[in-house]
Amino acid sequence: MLMRSTGLGRTELEGYLNALDVKEDYIIIRVKTVEPVKWKIRVAANFSDLMIMIRLLIFSGKVWKFLILQFFKAMVRPFRKDKTIIRPDDF
Repeated sequence: MLMRSTGLGRTELEGYLNALDVKEDYIIIRVKTVEPVKWKIRVAANFSDLMIMIRLLIFSGKVWKFLILQFFKAMVRPFRKDKTIIRPDDF
């Protein structure tokens, strides 16, 4: 997972999802960054936030295109010598 913050300029943080917890009316998403700093980031999403995320994922043509392309790339990747993943320059 790649992350950027407006407060860090063009610094790119690399990390991974660490855990999901449910507290009160929120789902707590924990992310652990590993490069260039080791931070623990928490995101609290409530029901309406989750509905917006689900709606964006289901009804976005860009997401469906991404999923289909990634599926086909995963099918071809075991047969390729170069298994690198292309990272975005700007997001």
